[in-house]
Amino acid sequence: MFSESFIQSFEEWTLYCDFYENTNFAGVQALAVITMLLDGSAFIVRRRTLHRIPLQIQVVSPLSLAIGLEQTGSGSYVRGGIMYAKNGKVKKYAFYKLPRDHPDFDEDSVNWIPAEDVIHLRDVVHVSQSTAQPWISPGADFAKQYQDNQTVEIKSRMKRVGQQVFALKDAEISQTAGGPAHQKPPQRLVHHAGGVTFLNGVKEIKTASPTEIAGNYQEHNNQVLRMIAGLLGNTYEMLTGDLTQVNYSSIRAGMINHRRLIGQLREIVLGPGFNRVIGWFIDAFHLGTSESLLNYFENPYTYLNPTWIWPEWEEIDPLKAAKALVLEVQNHITSLEEVSNGRGKTLDQHLDGVQRSQEAKQERGIDNAASSAVDDELPDDDDD
Repeated sequence: MFSESFIQSFEEWTLYCDFYENTNFAGVQALAVITMLLDGSAFIVRRRTLHRIPLQIQVVSPLSLAIGLEQTGSGSYVRGGIMYAKNGKVKKYAFYKLPRDHPDFDEDSVNWIPAEDVIHLRDVVHVSQSTAQPWISPGADFAKQYQDNQTVEIKSRMKRVGQQVFALKDAEISQTAGGPAHQKPPQRLVHHAGGVTFLNGVKEIKTASPTEIAGNYQEHNNQVLRMIAGLLGNTYEMLTGDLTQVNYSSIRAGMINHRRLIGQLREIVLGPGFNRVIGWFIDAFHLGTSESLLNYFENPYTYLNPTWIWPEWEEIDPLKAAKALVLEVQNHITSLEEVSNGRGKTLDQHLDGVQRSQEAKQERGIDNAASSAVDDELPDDDDD
């Protein structure tokens, strides 16, 4: 449906489409997805520029949303930094002009961006969002609470150690039993000299060993990591990289379940969101060039539903996967076109490549080696 000039312009645009000019279109997608998964949502904002294709896109964290803005009205109303129409449809988004850590940050200083310039990616596949902070997923919220608890525990542990150190100070015996006037002023126990700390009058230092960091502390951390992985819809092994407790069957089952979740995320959330980016690019293409897509303004929806080619999954056992794929193609369970699309090529590109390979072999006098009928697949104990 798209002309060669359109495809060439799109491929060139993907190299500089990032508003910050740090990455390409694939990097912007990755940044948007990881922001959505960690923070519960992400915003992709359209920025109009002076390039040949006047469009760049910017990923904005939900922390930049003016969540404190609340306004009621008979018509439109503002809730959580988002302006809604009377029927509940989003009209505008309010983002802070400056970061929260900026010295001149002001909660009342915001930029209102129309809804047609914003793509709001929300993690609707994973578990529901936290009630404490609506834009943060429970997994990220739990991880933040766990980190805060660890910080509090470390501070408490250091305080207990300090108390033990001070308790071990030699008690000075008073030679006179006088009143308060004869008592010596309290001495400083800690002296700082440059980068060295001196403890005055301390005869011994002992480290604290509270019960919470006893022998089961490692298992406690493992359970917390498993809980975080479950909240994020991931497996413990993929979250930590620890493969010491898995075998072939268990890691395959966990990987398949995770890939199903990612497939749903792609089809339900990411595909429709990136389709809007295609619409933005088509509008910018018409502004920056003299060409126009055939019948686009009469029926634009035929151009706004492309097939997105996602990265192909790596198989745990490539030999078994290749044999299964051959059987599916031979029995017409799947088509060669679907296989080509899954690997990032069209059917014509795939067949043209095969044809060029065959012609190059014939020119060089190379014959195809006969395929071996020997089944070199060894039994695997984990298969049972």
